[in-house]
Amino acid sequence: MDFLIFVINFLFSAYYLLLVIRAILPWFPHNRLNAVARPVYLLTEPVLSVIRLGLPPLRIGMDVSPFIVIVLLWVVQRVIVGLLAGRI
Repeated sequence: MDFLIFVINFLFSAYYLLLVIRAILPWFPHNRLNAVARPVYLLTEPVLSVIRLGLPPLRIGMDVSPFIVIVLLWVVQRVIVGLLAGRI
């Protein structure tokens, strides 16, 4: 069971890292088809597009959907790990 919890935590952590990279990519000049940027966009866009549908348009010059997804995924991760560890 500990190994399963480790794997789940690792996968969530890897996705958090992708979301952080996605959040800061717009601040730097890049091409979405770049060998580094393309996998980040391919792995994060399906989740971010769903969150953006429910967000009102913001005029703060920054996409906040990655931060909302990080918080939501953190809650899901805590529930899954809590259930597996027998704490919930």
